[in-house]
Amino acid sequence: MFPAKYRDGAFIAFHGSWNRSPLKQEGYYVAFVPFKDGKPSGAWEIFADGFSGVEEVKSPRQAQHRPCGLAQGADGSLYVSDDVKGRIYKIAYKSN
Repeated sequence: MFPAKYRDGAFIAFHGSWNRSPLKQEGYYVAFVPFKDGKPSGAWEIFADGFSGVEEVKSPRQAQHRPCGLAQGADGSLYVSDDVKGRIYKIAYKSN
C-alpha cells in the first residue's frame, strides 16, 4: 500500500522514554528502517509522529498516547496500538 521506499524495511514503535529527567522525554512515534539483503541499510526516519499529544513531554505521565505494537493489515495498512488509551490507529496510504 505504501510507496516503494517503505516496502523493504521495518516499522518500529517507539514507546517513549521514561528516564531522561530533567531533559524532555522523547520517542513517542513510529519509525521506519530501510533494509537491504535482510539487514538494516540506511538511516531510520520518523514515519508517524505526534502520539504524545502534547508539545513537550517533561514527565512520562504527560504523554496522552504511547505506541507499543504494530501489525500490517491484509490491505497493507499499518495498525498501531496505544497502551495509554487502549486505541488502535490505522495508517493507510491514499495515492493521488
